[in-house]
Amino acid sequence: MMIIYTLWVISLGDKNGKLSIGLGTGMLVWLGVLHFGLSTKSLFPEDISSIAFLIIIFIAVGAVGALLLLVKPIRDKLVALTQKQLLLLQGVRVFFGANFLMQASLGGLPQTFGILDGWTHIAAGFLGLIAAFTLATDKDGERRAWFANIFGVVDILVVASTLAIILLPTLTPFHPMMYAVFLPAPLWLWFHLVSMWKLVQNKKQTATKGSQA
Repeated sequence: MMIIYTLWVISLGDKNGKLSIGLGTGMLVWLGVLHFGLSTKSLFPEDISSIAFLIIIFIAVGAVGALLLLVKPIRDKLVALTQKQLLLLQGVRVFFGANFLMQASLGGLPQTFGILDGWTHIAAGFLGLIAAFTLATDKDGERRAWFANIFGVVDILVVASTLAIILLPTLTPFHPMMYAVFLPAPLWLWFHLVSMWKLVQNKKQTATKGSQA
């Protein structure tokens, strides 16, 4: 669902409105590799340390960033996304949050962590949708975009760090949460960073136009 939603939001900026087959194929392939590695418990050593696992998470984030920014066709698509699209991409996190709440209620996640993580993910997705809706029409749109981005980044970093440093011995490196950690989370983090970069660039352009006037 996350892959289809991401492709749909990206397609909103395309003149033909077509879903990107290349991007979709790439994400599906990675999902397949991830599923194979987690289901067969071959992706990580079972006794991996918390620090080593946290380092792997950050390496994965860096690898996704390198792919997004160094591969020109992908970078061009990313940079061409409007602020509304970048923030709208966060909306699917509402469903991830609902899933975490469900897992907490069924015992699949530690209850306190699952409830907190579920609600912060729901909040991050909801804030992204609000910011996307108001950005073009409301004078507080940029302020809300900043708040949604900062909240979303903090949510991702806190959850990833908590999983690696505190909960790894309980959950193990092959828990279903790792699907979220190694596929959507790095993408969401970079969408946030690009959105904030665009906010800064827009402020600079506005200041330049004001000084010229």
